[in-house]
Amino acid sequence: MSTRPPDADDHVHVRGTMISTFASHPSKLSVRCVRSWGMPSRSGIITVDNIILNIEYDRSDTDLIHVWARKPERRASVYEDDPICTVS
Repeated sequence: MSTRPPDADDHVHVRGTMISTFASHPSKLSVRCVRSWGMPSRSGIITVDNIILNIEYDRSDTDLIHVWARKPERRASVYEDDPICTVS
């Protein structure tokens, strides 16, 4: 029986790899991914292709990492609601 939530189909693509967006059900990937993405910070966070990745190393298998993703929060632009005008 699966323990994944019903909406666990939410994934993001990072450089050709599908990564889960659920912290409770992270993707298990090879540690080689870190070599191509770069080393995460002390807190295990790295930003790749405008997507924030949370990385935890597997305690029992040193060749695996657990990764889940979240998209950065979009900041509202000061000019977002203003109409665009052109000067000729």
